[in-house]
Amino acid sequence: MRRKRSPSRKSATKTPAARTIIVTEGERTEPEYLKTFVRIQGVKTAVVIGVGGDPRAVVERAMSERSKLRKDPLGRNDTVWAMFDRDEHPRFAEAKDLALARGVQLAVSNPCFELWGVFHYRDWDAQVSRRECQRLLTRNCPIYSARAGKLFNDEKVIRENYSAAVQRGKDSLIRREKEGDPHGNPSTSVHCLTECIINARLP
Repeated sequence: MRRKRSPSRKSATKTPAARTIIVTEGERTEPEYLKTFVRIQGVKTAVVIGVGGDPRAVVERAMSERSKLRKDPLGRNDTVWAMFDRDEHPRFAEAKDLALARGVQLAVSNPCFELWGVFHYRDWDAQVSRRECQRLLTRNCPIYSARAGKLFNDEKVIRENYSAAVQRGKDSLIRREKEGDPHGNPSTSVHCLTECIINARLP
């Protein structure tokens, strides 16, 4: 008599790692930093899109990317980020409101992304312009210069000083909050994005 076959066990399926889609205002500086960062972290599920344009254009592209993810049944835990500067953009508040209404996460720096780079070397808690911030980073990071394409992608510094930069970024937001000027100058929330990238990795 033949033995009845026991029902075959289905192999457990792993939940795919969450993807992080980042749309940046800058076409070179921010994307190069993020690509270096995800390489250091060994992350395979982050996608960086440098579009240029003002904050509104960045958020609109992020919304488009989010719409694509919503059609993917495996995209439940994916996140889409818009990364841009406060600077002098007239549609800054409009872009922020639109992002919040459409489920797009924000990584915003005031006055500019270079403040996040400066935080890898030192703290800074006085109001600063874009040009002053860029000069600060140039003094601390020899490879960051207009001649070199304004790149902040020094793997050694990013690897060794990242934790200090995160703490300084958090402190900058707390200080501005206490002053009644959330996300005022100087502050950055780039660490919220980078920590999200790290947490999206498979265990």
